[in-house]
Amino acid sequence: MASDPTLDTLSLFGSNDWVATRLGMSKDLFFRKRDELQAAGFPKPDPLTGRYIKADVDAWVERRRQIGAAMKAKNETTDRRGPNFDEL
Repeated sequence: MASDPTLDTLSLFGSNDWVATRLGMSKDLFFRKRDELQAAGFPKPDPLTGRYIKADVDAWVERRRQIGAAMKAKNETTDRRGPNFDEL
């Protein structure tokens, strides 16, 4: 099997293997869940390259974060003492 150049950190595009690994799942599971993921806003492959834009995949994951976003919003509205974990 040939090496997948999209696994290199220099590559801006990712293959199905890269996406599955990035999402922490097998490629088979990724294929089974792909329609569900896309229905939830997961990016589709770029039409010219047939590959996923890595930044789009990472942005989708970032948008799905819950704790990080809540803590950031809380920190922006409170003083600089840090987050109040009791309020999260």
